Amino acid sequence: MTAPEPLLSIRDLAVSFATAEGTRVQALDGVSFDVPQGKTVGLVGESGCGKTATALSILRLLPTPSARIDRGAIVFQGEDLLRLPERAMRQVRGGKIGMVFQEPLTALTPVYSVGAQIMEAIRLHERMSLKEAKDRARSLLHRVGFPRPDERFDSYPHELSGGMRQRVLLAMALAAPPRLLVADEPTSALDMALRAQIMALLADQARELGMSLLVITHDLPFVAEIAHEIVVLYAGKVVETGPPSRVLGSPRHPYTKALVRSVPPANSFRTRGEKRKALPTIEGSLPDPRGVSRGCAFAPRCPEGMDRCREEAPPLVTTAGARDAVRCFLHQGGAA
Repeated sequence: MTAPEPLLSIRDLAVSFATAEGTRVQALDGVSFDVPQGKTVGLVGESGCGKTATALSILRLLPTPSARIDRGAIVFQGEDLLRLPERAMRQVRGGKIGMVFQEPLTALTPVYSVGAQIMEAIRLHERMSLKEAKDRARSLLHRVGFPRPDERFDSYPHELSGGMRQRVLLAMALAAPPRLLVADEPTSALDMALRAQIMALLADQARELGMSLLVITHDLPFVAEIAHEIVVLYAGKVVETGPPSRVLGSPRHPYTKALVRSVPPANSFRTRGEKRKALPTIEGSLPDPRGVSRGCAFAPRCPEGMDRCREEAPPLVTTAGARDAVRCFLHQGGAA
């Protein structure tokens, strides 16, 4: 039996941005990964690695004309989204692919109630009366965790907490409901308790609706709980992929190892007067995208780097199983 076709397949995606000096910098350089049917994929990495550029590319929401997709394919349900006319793409956004943005306060319209905004999202993709849309909006608010949706239906975004606003965005994203939900840093502005609630809510909705989920985050502990696969980005390239148990439990790429070491332990509380232990950090910073460098982009920060790493760019190669890969000479016979 052959494996089913993935719901979303990104192949060799390259994205660049124009600079004030008239040059272009590479934000994504050959990114490839799949989101299988009914599965959750976590896209992780530090700020500036290309996670959000990937999400915006999927829905063709990159800022134009500064941003440009230079090459690649984004195949969703057998169609390359990069080749669709804009009119067809508008039916994909919110209808077949939903998105939860990073900053709910800026993603919501401040002069309309949250109920009105959910109703608008519903009627954009489905023909129904105002009463039917209102009933559906209340049902969606209840689905995403509002116990008494009538009390919040007429509230404005500024009257809600950060967690409530994020739930409203999720309700809007589920209006169709979509086959794929893209969540871009959905917990970045929330405290630890709310992060767990929102991540659990995303996982529950994906499971109940049978939809695929692409979670873009730097929050490794939470994505480990809900993802079937993790894709690690660094400087616009995929450096490691695999199941969470392997990627986070036995990371192969030195960058992934550094990310895992920098996560605070779950029981990292301290008593009064106890000195806080410093967490390991990743020395250095992301390479300047305006510069042209040879070799591995992580080599200047890598404690395991070799001379070869500074001269040659390692390819992404499969290491164990079709969905388990790493971009490092240490695992490609290059550590002689």
